[in-house]
Amino acid sequence: MKRLLPLLLGVILISPVSAQGVGDDAANDAANPPQGMYPLLERAREREAERARASMDGKSGGPEISFGYLTLREALHSRDQAHVPDDSSCAGSLGANRYAALHNDVAASRTLEGDFPGAAADFRRALACRPRDAEILGALAGVLFDARDLAGARAVNNESLSINPRSVSSNRLAGNLDYVEERWADAIARFRYVAASDDDRVRAGYGQLMLWLAQRRGGVARPEFVVRTPGDGWPQPLLLYMRGEYTEAELIDRINEGDSEDNTQPNTSTDERLCEALFYVGEEYWARGQIDVARLYFAALVNIRVLYFLEHGLAIAEIAKLQVERGQPPFPSKRGQPSQED
Repeated sequence: MKRLLPLLLGVILISPVSAQGVGDDAANDAANPPQGMYPLLERAREREAERARASMDGKSGGPEISFGYLTLREALHSRDQAHVPDDSSCAGSLGANRYAALHNDVAASRTLEGDFPGAAADFRRALACRPRDAEILGALAGVLFDARDLAGARAVNNESLSINPRSVSSNRLAGNLDYVEERWADAIARFRYVAASDDDRVRAGYGQLMLWLAQRRGGVARPEFVVRTPGDGWPQPLLLYMRGEYTEAELIDRINEGDSEDNTQPNTSTDERLCEALFYVGEEYWARGQIDVARLYFAALVNIRVLYFLEHGLAIAEIAKLQVERGQPPFPSKRGQPSQED
């Protein structure tokens, strides 16, 4: 699901992750599976090959994404030209709202470059201009989550929730934190609220997916969705898959339809659908106890590089957790990012 943050489009820039080092027979089977055994994994590898060929032909090999943000140089120049006051005096200045927006522009640009500590610092400067602004707090919490500072993200998100406890986006992030930390009862409660409360029925579908998976991972024998009218189009096939009404192989046709000229649903290209499907189906493998297969699905998701989707950050958090559980550094390569050897 594309991130929906009013002041920030947060991303995490990483290097490709491979299956190497995952570790047992199940992982090896998934790395070189019999044809048709892991359809989404096969499709992801096909897409990777397609992008490689497109790159050799001088083409982008993926959807053209316009983030709508200034480059870091542009954002810094605009802020410098504004002569922003010191943080200690910004809140009382006449231009406090404008200065906060300038800090947010810089923070957004830094996140697009993968500089999460820098982005967090600029969000904090924005908060100095607009203290206790729930939207800025939510944006800061989101970038801390992507930086894998889960404790920091939770503290800031709790502050945002104390201001606006009904915020769907802040409750969604709280649920994501609970999910990654395996606090299943809390995650179930959060996602039930998100699934029931999101005004956008399509976006509510992603709350339904996380609600179902939190129940599955938490050991609930018969997971249930919140009863409400479903949204149209994607991601409904994923919900049907969870209920056993779609097979993994049948998802492929719906995923491939993303690049069809007939697809008018925003943010649902083939790569974007594949990114989401790899995460949710990967989590279903985890719920079945096939953890190493799940990790390969997450790694394939990361390699698609749909950086602006929540599932991307969630997959990174899950991979990091699995690394730690195996007694390995979360991501030992440069800037804390996974490398080919991880």
